[in-house]
Amino acid sequence: MSGNNSGPSGGAPPTGYTGGPPAALQPGGAAPGGYNAYPGSPAPSGNSGPGYPPQNAPYPGGPARPPQQGTPGSGPQGAPYGPPGGASPAPRATEQQVAAYRQILIATIQEKNLQNFYPPEKLNLLVQSLANDAPAKINKIVQEWRVPTEVAMDIIKLSLFDIILYVDDSGSIEFEERGVRKEQLRQIIGIVATAASTFDEDGISVRFMNSMERGDGIRNADDVDMLVSRVRFQGLTPLGTGLKNKVLDPQVVGPARAGRLQKPVLIITITDGQPAGEPLDCVANSIRYAVDEVSRTPFGRGAVSFQFSQVGNDAKARDFLSSLDEDPSIGNLIDCTSSGLLIQLMSS
Repeated sequence: MSGNNSGPSGGAPPTGYTGGPPAALQPGGAAPGGYNAYPGSPAPSGNSGPGYPPQNAPYPGGPARPPQQGTPGSGPQGAPYGPPGGASPAPRATEQQVAAYRQILIATIQEKNLQNFYPPEKLNLLVQSLANDAPAKINKIVQEWRVPTEVAMDIIKLSLFDIILYVDDSGSIEFEERGVRKEQLRQIIGIVATAASTFDEDGISVRFMNSMERGDGIRNADDVDMLVSRVRFQGLTPLGTGLKNKVLDPQVVGPARAGRLQKPVLIITITDGQPAGEPLDCVANSIRYAVDEVSRTPFGRGAVSFQFSQVGNDAKARDFLSSLDEDPSIGNLIDCTSSGLLIQLMSS
């Protein structure tokens, strides 16, 4: 995404765009049965794992935390945050903003079964970190990407995950639709990398279906351009085979078995066609395999989440992704998206 077409502000999406974003990038991107994670909305009922204390409530077994004193943007007893010397620090989040951040994160933790990764103490550390710098970052997203504040705030939930983009690099990406698919693919990777890096400086990882090229710590459109320029788009679409061999085994199942997963993993697959060169059920089997394996570890089912996004307008690809979404054995494990925040960002 170089020149005037790079980044989230690079103009309208290419003609024929039908792909979509990961659900984590969609405003209110909870799966059916989730709840609106903004102030004033009710929490879900039922047993959904360990409870999370409200603002200023004590954690189980711990002392009560006194309520924050002073005005918003100030420390205890009204003392200013930040170093002295006349510097003008970014405003700290208000109590209402901090409560909204907490509610967004709790909704995602409950929806995606991430309680084993985020006990209340760890959640509180993340919320406090967001309280210090999220207002400025959210405002930057709103201004630069020209999206509503609630959309920018939704990106906070990406901080809960390590994100891996699994990218279709088959020949049709390069040659079909006069290169439109490849440009869409570049834009998607760049937007996800930029969004995820806003609240997690580690960036994202990228793996390709056919090529042995790989990217780690990808944070912006320039990183994406450098990576994609090294990839030769050719070959078939062994989607499920590559998913298992290049992503699931080395980066999810292996680390989970060894107890080394630091965060739950969100795998976003970008493709333009149905699988070729492997059985059609290979993708579904790979997903079932990974979920079964992580469910046997202390991390539990929430260790891995799957999302699929289409580039191009291939009807067979659309039908294939729909079949995954409607499969009774795995449909509740994945999100197949076709619209949402990504289109807003690409159109801004």
